[in-house]
Amino acid sequence: MIHETIPPSETLPSTHHPTLYFEDGNVVLSAPEQHAAKSQGRCVYFRVHRSVLCRHSPILSDLFEIPPLRDEGPPHSVTEVYEGALHISMPDSAEDLESFLKVLYDPLGDAYKRFCPHTPVLVHGALNLSIKYECEALRNRLIESIEADWPQTLAQWDARRQEAIIARSEHSLRQNGKINGLYLDDRLPEPASAIRLASDFDIPSILPAAFYQLASISTDADWDAYRANPTIEGKHLRFGARTARWPLLDKRDLMRLVHGQKLLAGYTRSIGTDIFGMRCPRNTKGCSTARSDCWKYLQENAPVSMDDPLDILHDCMNLGDLLTDLPCATCLADITALAERKRLELWRSLPAFFQLL
Repeated sequence: MIHETIPPSETLPSTHHPTLYFEDGNVVLSAPEQHAAKSQGRCVYFRVHRSVLCRHSPILSDLFEIPPLRDEGPPHSVTEVYEGALHISMPDSAEDLESFLKVLYDPLGDAYKRFCPHTPVLVHGALNLSIKYECEALRNRLIESIEADWPQTLAQWDARRQEAIIARSEHSLRQNGKINGLYLDDRLPEPASAIRLASDFDIPSILPAAFYQLASISTDADWDAYRANPTIEGKHLRFGARTARWPLLDKRDLMRLVHGQKLLAGYTRSIGTDIFGMRCPRNTKGCSTARSDCWKYLQENAPVSMDDPLDILHDCMNLGDLLTDLPCATCLADITALAERKRLELWRSLPAFFQLL
C-alpha cells in the first residue's frame, strides 16, 4: 500500500494534526499512526466538520445519528467528547484518514495537480476510505484525476509525448536542469505508484500506458535513491533522467513488466525487417541502401528511444524531417503507412504484452 507519512511526533506540539484541526470543527476523529518510524502507536486527532463528512458519506452520516456516550469514568475507557466536541475513535490509520480529509478540504490541492508524480501516493488513503465509506462522488473524482494523467488512446499518448518533448527541451536549457525548483522527473507522472494504485483499486484503464512508460525506465533509477544522493545517482536528474518508485511494485507487477519488455524489444527489432527490409516496388536504384541507412540512423542517433518503439515508429513516419538522403517517394510513402499501421497495432497490443487481459 501507498502512504504519505505524517511528520514525526517530535515536530508537533501535540497530537493534533497540524492543518486538519479546525477551531470551529464540531467533531473530532482520532486514529493511530502506523507508518511513521517514531510514532509508537501515537494517535492523531483531526477536528473537522460534521456537515462536510455527512455531505460526502452516507455511512458517516448514519454514524452521527447514534447518540454519543459520555465518559462516566471506570469501567469506561473511551471518552466520547474531546475538547468540547463529539469524539469518534476511527478504525482507520491516521495516514489514510489524513489523505481522505485532505481531498475533502482541499479539492484544488496537490492531489489533483495535472501530471503530479505524487498524486497516487497522496490519494491512496483517500481512495481506500472513499470506497469504505461509500463516498461515490469523491471516488469518481479521484479516479478521473488519475486517468487524466495516463492516456487511454494513441492520440492522447501523442499529445502527452509532445508536451514531454517541450518540457525536456525547456529543462535542457537550464544549467542545473531545474525549472521553478523542479527537475523534469518532478513534472511528469510516475508509473510505479500509478500501477500500485490501479492494481489496488481496480483502475485498469491506466495500466497499459503506465507499464509502457515504466518499461523504458532503468531499475537502477529509483525515485528515493536519486533524491537521497543528489551528487551521486541524483546527478542524472539534471539531465532529464526518469525514475520510478520501484519498491511499490509486487512480484506480479514485476513479472508483467519483464514479459512486456521482452515483447517490446522484439517489436523494436521487427521494425528493421518489416519496414526497412522490404524491396522497392519500382526497383529504384539506391532505395535498398537508403532504407538500410535510415534504419541505421534511427539506431545510432536515437539510442534513448530504442526502448520506445512507439517513438521509433513516430520517427519512421517523419523521416523527411530527420534525413536528406531518403528512399524514393513510393518507398517513403510505404514506410510512413507501415509505421502508422504498426504503431496503432502496438498500442492495441499493450494489454496483451503486459498480461493485463
